[in-house]
Amino acid sequence: MTRDAFRTKWKFVVEFEDDETKEISGTLGQADTRAECEGLLEYDVQYHNSHGRTVLNAEAAEVCAQCEGEGTIVANGGVEICDVCGGRLGPLANLTSLRANGTQFLLVRRGNLSTPLSPRRAA
Repeated sequence: MTRDAFRTKWKFVVEFEDDETKEISGTLGQADTRAECEGLLEYDVQYHNSHGRTVLNAEAAEVCAQCEGEGTIVANGGVEICDVCGGRLGPLANLTSLRANGTQFLLVRRGNLSTPLSPRRAA
């Protein structure tokens, strides 16, 4: 049995340190596709580098668009297993920056989506 593809989205974070104040902050974002996510990550890294900030980390995760990787959704006054991803917890894939300038990324797929997921109960 194979699993049909389902709609996903990419959520990302760019963490940086202000060179003057040494304050550590971050930006969050999301994109519909991996290509769009990589472009936004590159833009954020370049933006912070050009504004006196040192980028410490840039990474992204591909998650179910319905439950955002939580595996459950609130429906009918309670919590139910996400019917789109079958209750999968966490990311489907991670995208991590390999270079400080944010121009090269490593994609790591999580698990085998071609096999059925084991049944779970919603908490």
